[in-house]
Amino acid sequence: MVEIPQDKFFKIFCSRVKEEIFHPIIHHNQIWQPDPYDIESIHQESRDCFERLLNRINIQEQLGSGRIMLLLGDAGAGKTHLLRAFRNYTQEKVLGYFAYMQMTSSVSNYANYALRYTIDSFDKPYCESSGSMTGLMHLSNALIERRNIVSQSDIEQLRNGELNRNVLTDLVYKIADDILNKERERFLKVDLDLIRALLYLQNDEPATHARVRKYLRCENMTEYDSKMLGNIAPRIQEDDPERLLQALAHLMMAVNSGAFVICLDQLEDIHPADDAEIKFRRAMAEMTKLAEIPNVIVVIACLRNIYELLRNNLAEPQRHRIEYDPDVIFLKEQLNEAEIRKLIGVRLQDLYDSKRIDSNFEESIFPFQNETPSLLAGMSTRKILDWCRQQREQSIRTGQPPKLPENTNPLPIPDPQPKPPILKLSQLWNDYLTSSHPVPENESELLQLLRRAIEHCTAELNNSYKFNIVQRENFLDIDIEDIEGNIKQHTTVGFCQRPPQGGALARQIDKLQTMADKRAAIAIRSVEFPSDPKTKIAIRLGEFVAKGGKKVMISDSDWRLMVALESFRKQYEQQPEFMHWLQDERPLLSLPSFQQILELEYIPELEPPIVEPEPSDFSRMKIGMHQGYQPSPYEIEISQLVRHATFLGSPGSGKTTLALNIIEQLLLQGIPAILLDRKGDLCSYAKDEAWRSPLSDSIREQMRKNLQDKVEVTVYTPGAIEGQGRALSIPIVPNGLGNLPSGEREQLANHAAFSLGRIMGYKDHGQDKSRIIILGQAISILSELNKDQALTLNNLLDFIDKEDPRLLNAIGKLETKLFKKLVQDLQTLALGHGNLFAQSGELLSTESLFGRSSDNKTKTNKTRLSIISTAYLGNNENVLFWVSQLLLDIGRFAAKSPSDKLQGVILFDEADLYLPAQSKPATKEPLESLLKRARSAGIGLMLATQSPGDLDYKSRDQISSWFIGCVKEKTALDKLRPMLSEAKTDVTNKLASQSTGEFYAIHNGEVNNIKADLSLVQAKQVPADEILRLASRGRENRITTFFQNFFRSS
Repeated sequence: MVEIPQDKFFKIFCSRVKEEIFHPIIHHNQIWQPDPYDIESIHQESRDCFERLLNRINIQEQLGSGRIMLLLGDAGAGKTHLLRAFRNYTQEKVLGYFAYMQMTSSVSNYANYALRYTIDSFDKPYCESSGSMTGLMHLSNALIERRNIVSQSDIEQLRNGELNRNVLTDLVYKIADDILNKERERFLKVDLDLIRALLYLQNDEPATHARVRKYLRCENMTEYDSKMLGNIAPRIQEDDPERLLQALAHLMMAVNSGAFVICLDQLEDIHPADDAEIKFRRAMAEMTKLAEIPNVIVVIACLRNIYELLRNNLAEPQRHRIEYDPDVIFLKEQLNEAEIRKLIGVRLQDLYDSKRIDSNFEESIFPFQNETPSLLAGMSTRKILDWCRQQREQSIRTGQPPKLPENTNPLPIPDPQPKPPILKLSQLWNDYLTSSHPVPENESELLQLLRRAIEHCTAELNNSYKFNIVQRENFLDIDIEDIEGNIKQHTTVGFCQRPPQGGALARQIDKLQTMADKRAAIAIRSVEFPSDPKTKIAIRLGEFVAKGGKKVMISDSDWRLMVALESFRKQYEQQPEFMHWLQDERPLLSLPSFQQILELEYIPELEPPIVEPEPSDFSRMKIGMHQGYQPSPYEIEISQLVRHATFLGSPGSGKTTLALNIIEQLLLQGIPAILLDRKGDLCSYAKDEAWRSPLSDSIREQMRKNLQDKVEVTVYTPGAIEGQGRALSIPIVPNGLGNLPSGEREQLANHAAFSLGRIMGYKDHGQDKSRIIILGQAISILSELNKDQALTLNNLLDFIDKEDPRLLNAIGKLETKLFKKLVQDLQTLALGHGNLFAQSGELLSTESLFGRSSDNKTKTNKTRLSIISTAYLGNNENVLFWVSQLLLDIGRFAAKSPSDKLQGVILFDEADLYLPAQSKPATKEPLESLLKRARSAGIGLMLATQSPGDLDYKSRDQISSWFIGCVKEKTALDKLRPMLSEAKTDVTNKLASQSTGEFYAIHNGEVNNIKADLSLVQAKQVPADEILRLASRGRENRITTFFQNFFRSS
């Protein structure tokens, strides 16, 4: 063999080809696909046991009962990989029929749940060698083709699509009677109506197949549906699903001594559900009853620790039935060096083979170093694959080969567990699928359903591909465009549902090819394409494929899923976790039919959320540890942050770190945050280096990675020179002020006037105060007159200068001579502080800062972290004026967006500047007002200061949570004493002795001494020029995205 240079292998390794090879999680739809990476030596004991159970059924002797095989293991041990291997072995060896279901369910009737998923399982391709033939068709064929029980002429007539309904029904009844009469003993326990229903599948009319599946799912059928199936009565009684499952088992045994394998995966997902013990008992009762049938094998897979909790709810005889004969199998989590070498090597071989480069994984695992397997030995399959995935991703980004694991006992990612909201949606979806979802029978309606489903795939792909679809007659032209705007495919899709008799199907194929012209033609069909090689249509279909055409069968279960997903999305898409669930589950893209139609080169993997284990109550968060003889976690209610929090402590006390720790946890739960950064340290979140600094705790390191994936960090630099940084312009008053109720409008207008007065040097008394009042009235009137227009400084100047009658009417007795100086001062303000009012860049909007404006909805599903650097605004008066406008806009948002849940938080670092004890800056009144009003809108204000003696405590009753670190200043202690004396424990004399990270947490009078957790990102000073660069980066990305979207739509 010719030696191939290693750089060719490495180039392929660093490409985006086959990115899924190291994906560690098996999704449920992958169960039905061959596993090219299966290593038979892994879990060999379990495989041997399963094969013995299968072979036992095929021994011709009287069997007492079926068997239950219980697989227990830790997360990441490879349970679902193993079940996939069981499925492939069972059906590739034609030893039976395989049903798979995840027990992510809250249903009470598990027989019905099991039946629906059994029929869906049988609606999948039986095995790779059978092409698109489903399990149901395989069973139907086995029923009619065995041992010459049915004459060949009857078989051919039954498969003739041109029979009228009465003749078809008579023939079905005749064949069913022949089977029972000729093999009465073998079919003694088999249900006659079930035989008839399966015989109807031999007729390839799609509507007939859909009606058969309705019957098999025990769904209600119309009188017409029953008539079309020879007046078979629907099975709609409560115990019918159980009887039909038993009937299917008896039929499989009668037809070919086939096994009926039922796999229950992820049994642990029952555990968080309400009444888990009851539901577990019901599920196990149903499975043990079904396992009484000799050819039934029930395989149960569960986390070991969860099963130990649940098993105590079972009666001892039932427990013995599950755990003995065969004995419980405990899956070995740790792989040895040889297994790891095969695990990695077989994947690399597939990668290189895809580019037609020969490799020998037995000899090399290049580009991984040869010592890698020995260093990874002892880890689970999931952790090993995920480590390899991370290494490949790093190589793709850097062009450097993978490194060796850092130590001989690596402890990488903890196994991902779905967060309860995601788990809840998975449970809802699982249960929702078992409901009735009627599929349109009209081809035109089906084509529209398919079109909507393909368009929906954009959301499943997080907009990484765009599908442009145009309908011509009864065909869909689909252009697939990647994120860079490159057209990847031109296809034309058309139905080819007609029967082959009389050339009807061939004519449809011809029309499709004509319509497609130079585009790739895709023929879709709801039943199998004809495959009899003796027929003319088989030749015609071969020619179609030779010219680049594709045949895709979309099964009834696939159509039902499309219908179900449409209504499910309408019902749940408003939930914040819906898009994460959708992109993780990918219900449509995981279907083989959609994979065939779209044939995407690269589908970006959504990395599973990996977070630090959290308490079961997700309304709480751990922020530190109680200090004392027996340390324990200290948690706070998220809801208490609606009533605001204050963080006090001298420099180095860790107050900002504690505040950031809380904010990070809120961001992980989808709650946006705004950080007001005076010193430049909070801008660290925008630095790539801050997310890569070493952390000693691997769990925290992965939690930080999860946070980085979750948030969208945006830095604003108001006041910076135009063209640098990212501007954030402020209006004179918040947009939409005129739409507020009059009382709130006037209050915000007065605050705006006071802020303008302060920056013009006005005092809060005498004529200055009168001018502020005039200004407030002018702002209020103009806002009401121009509700949908932004109020500019020029608008205000002109309105006052002209002494508009409406203004004169409003101010009453105030002398108009005050107008002249007011106008002059406003003109001076416009000239001297133009950078504050420059209309370049984005306009200040709380919706936008929280990532909730309309232009954000389609761009990102991440949670916004907006950081506003005030370093470029100049002196404190400018800063205070700008922040006052921010406070006013937050007030406007609060007035129009009431909420009883936390919508977002805002951190005011060095808050003593905005709420000082000894002065009244432009920010003070708006901030005091916001402390009262923000909680009704679910907005939490977080005030942090290293100068607690300078803060005004008059509003302390509006703040429910206080975190007080080391405070030594006498002035500060004296100011804190009244508040601390109201607590149940007075800790004033203990504050000075606290070290970094130690705080007294006070909430509703309760005092706790805690050691605060560190934030995941360490806030360090960022130079001013680098802040501008970080802000510009976000602005450039936004502009690039804008133009990309613009040109795509052109």
